[in-house]
Amino acid sequence: MKPKTADRLATIAFWLLGGITVGVLLFIILQIFGRGILTALNPRFLLGKPEAMKEGGGVLPMIVSTLYLTGLTLAISLPVSLGAAVFLSEYAREGRLTNAIRFCVDSLASLPSIVFGLFGMTLFVIYFGWGYSLIAGAFTCAILNLPTLMRSSEESLRSVPGTYREASLSLGATKWTTVRQVVLPSATPGILAGTMLTIGRIIGESAAIVYTAGLFVRNIPTSPMDTAAPLAGYIWYAQTEALIPDFRRVVDGGAALLLLLVLLVNFAARRIGRYYQRKKMAGGADG
Repeated sequence: MKPKTADRLATIAFWLLGGITVGVLLFIILQIFGRGILTALNPRFLLGKPEAMKEGGGVLPMIVSTLYLTGLTLAISLPVSLGAAVFLSEYAREGRLTNAIRFCVDSLASLPSIVFGLFGMTLFVIYFGWGYSLIAGAFTCAILNLPTLMRSSEESLRSVPGTYREASLSLGATKWTTVRQVVLPSATPGILAGTMLTIGRIIGESAAIVYTAGLFVRNIPTSPMDTAAPLAGYIWYAQTEALIPDFRRVVDGGAALLLLLVLLVNFAARRIGRYYQRKKMAGGADG
């Protein structure tokens, strides 16, 4: 086969595969939005309290539970994952220990989320006696997302050119000063992008929080020890139990709202990453 013909066929094949992928994604998004976007944007649905046995309920406690759970999870997992990433990329020597740590982290990332849910229920809900609560769900989601955050942060730190470190050290800066003032700011776009994508995963998580945080509440949780009902778990509960006469409306509206939140988080991740990238490039040009 002539090179030009092979190149043309490969181009057509890749465009076709890409078009199929985008088409399937658009079909799913349009199906979800088409069924529930009007309900999701209804003020009564957004600001109302859920009903257990009658029609007309809203999802405000579920929205607050989702945001509360996301904040607590990041407060727990982000410092630990970032510290571990700094240690592995800047301080630890390459060897069997670091390879074993990375292997364990990668293995942990491949486990199904329901396994983390059962682990969190056994440890936090039952053994520690926290019951179904935001703090139990947050620790479970933190363990679930720790491998992803750690590996994305480590790769962002490793992508910083070694000449940056050498220049800082040659000027008399200590190792910690170099990491704090040179490496971390340069790796910020990648770390933020990984963090924002993790937020999207927390918002959409259901299996882990079903066993730890709760499924249904009528009041907005105010304490980390309160039972909560994040939106993804509540959608599963409404669909599975079908106790609400208009459960289809709640499920479709909740799914559309959840997808809208995830899309906004992904859009924000791209915007923040580009902003810091432009800021970095502008700083380099000024220097």
